[in-house]
Amino acid sequence: MISIREIADDNSSISSTRWAFASIVKVDIFCVILIIVCGLIGHFIGKPLDSSFYGSSAMLLGILTGIITTSKSLQGFEPKKDKKDEPKPNITEIDIEGK
Repeated sequence: MISIREIADDNSSISSTRWAFASIVKVDIFCVILIIVCGLIGHFIGKPLDSSFYGSSAMLLGILTGIITTSKSLQGFEPKKDKKDEPKPNITEIDIEGK
């Protein structure tokens, strides 16, 4: 499990928008399963859910996922640059005596 402290840390390799997108997908999957279970229970007890409930639920999940996806797409998909990949300065002369 990723903590808030790890996400807020500047030295962490975890992308906060990638974490948010993955978290929102997990919430979407949970909500879809919950809606299907509620629909089945309502069907078997004789009080089915109205069809507009499914459309409204899908719209709300789409809006929530769209907000997170938009922020990720606006950020870009560039890989994180490591400091070890930066070119090192060329040393042409070494001052041994400190002059």
